[in-house]
Amino acid sequence: MDFKYDHFLKIAALGKYPELEISEDEFREIINARRTLTTALSIEENYDHVLGNFLDLEKELLMLTFEKVVDHRFDYNRAYAVTSSLNRRVVNFVISGKNYTELISSKASKCASNSAEVALEVTKLTRSHYDNNSDYRLMEALRNHVSHSGVAVHSVDNPDRWLLDENKQATNLVFNLSMYALKERLAENDGFKPTVLKELADKTDLKKAARSYIGAISSIQEEVRRLTKETTENARSIIEKYLAKYAEVNNGNSFPLGCYSKAEFELNKKPTMLFLDWDDVRIGLTEKNHSISNMEKRYVSSAIVPPHKPKH
Repeated sequence: MDFKYDHFLKIAALGKYPELEISEDEFREIINARRTLTTALSIEENYDHVLGNFLDLEKELLMLTFEKVVDHRFDYNRAYAVTSSLNRRVVNFVISGKNYTELISSKASKCASNSAEVALEVTKLTRSHYDNNSDYRLMEALRNHVSHSGVAVHSVDNPDRWLLDENKQATNLVFNLSMYALKERLAENDGFKPTVLKELADKTDLKKAARSYIGAISSIQEEVRRLTKETTENARSIIEKYLAKYAEVNNGNSFPLGCYSKAEFELNKKPTMLFLDWDDVRIGLTEKNHSISNMEKRYVSSAIVPPHKPKH
């Protein structure tokens, strides 16, 4: 390719298209904007991954609970099957959760102009959750446990109960399923964090712990979005600006637009592509994945609810 300019924009396709010269500063501005949006998308994808694994765990709990409505058997084989199924979901969840909390400070810093300050603030936030939330500490410790030693769900329970009316007559049978980590089993792992093990009860409710953990992660994500909002929106505006500028010299068309550097092209580096379809995915994930910071206070019910009678 013959170069008229050191830095320019051009449609990255075969054919003759206009070349729009840009300065080296403008070139760097585009590169930095693209990197910011790429990291911002990665943050949303990682959070969506954690949420997806949490939903898989909750769906499995609901499905197994509902199966009890028609199948009351709960012998050793059934208990093993249930425990094994839940363990698979818990493993996916705790690994994705820990990966998120380990990387979020570094990623958030790359989406902010004051990167050092943002990294420090996010680190302080994750440490605060760790220090103040025993469920958070447990789930973080479980990541290493399930990766290197054993399972997390050691026992399951069926806390089904009848609901009573004001006359203490049974009205509805509520089915439920609980899953627990046992302290004695975790203690068999010499590598399990001693400080976390010491504070555990003999049985720890993993359903509650999982909900508390995802609530904390959601709180972190909400704050990261706030800290990176201005820089991320500015990065998108920069890409939009250059797409519009090129469209003015190419009959309104700016797809697929490449940002070229003569020096980098001679090093066999591909141009940086300018389009925003992939960033629309980030925006969609932001809109879809709302805050659930109080998740341990929420639950799903399939109870039959009488229709509301309007007051006359």
